[in-house]
Amino acid sequence: MVPQGQQPGNDGSWRTASARQSSDAPYRLARIPLADLRSGQEADLRGLYAAVNGDQALIPELRMGLGALTVQRWDPSYAAAGWTLYGADLTLDMGHPFGSMFYRNDADGRVLRVGVKWHLPVQQLEFPALHPLKPELTSDCTDDEVAAVVLDARSRIGTLVAVNAQIGSFVATEESESAILDASGLGLERLSEHDPRLAGDA
Repeated sequence: MVPQGQQPGNDGSWRTASARQSSDAPYRLARIPLADLRSGQEADLRGLYAAVNGDQALIPELRMGLGALTVQRWDPSYAAAGWTLYGADLTLDMGHPFGSMFYRNDADGRVLRVGVKWHLPVQQLEFPALHPLKPELTSDCTDDEVAAVVLDARSRIGTLVAVNAQIGSFVATEESESAILDASGLGLERLSEHDPRLAGDA
């Protein structure tokens, strides 16, 4: 099987097509002989990441193959009374939830679409109450109805984000966790819980 986005070299190794095509961009080109993969020897899989852009970070040493993990379910006490979530068009865009959630009023059938997007300037999720079909704010719902439905949407998306973060922290090793913190601008010195500086003694 040919790895996606890679082409065979003359020596029977693989190299990424993106690295070959982007000669102007800085990259690290690695060659892994197919014999190493066939023999079961552990290859330098990190070398398959041939290009890391300046605004990207490589997260190494992730543990994979977990069987199961217990997570906290969404709390239905946040559900909007009188409204039913009947559809959603959501994706994770670079880790940020993005898309729409559709609610129908149980009494009169009105539809309220709640947008989900990450607002970069203020670095927070936003949930605008939108017209079900047009790219504009809704006009046939009261402020109290909008507030109840938006809280419902926030609680569900908050659970989604928390579950994804929990799974990510569980599969991270110390090395990959340090890389995650560094990519987040939190690459500070890590202290043990017994470090005297935490008690203000130093």
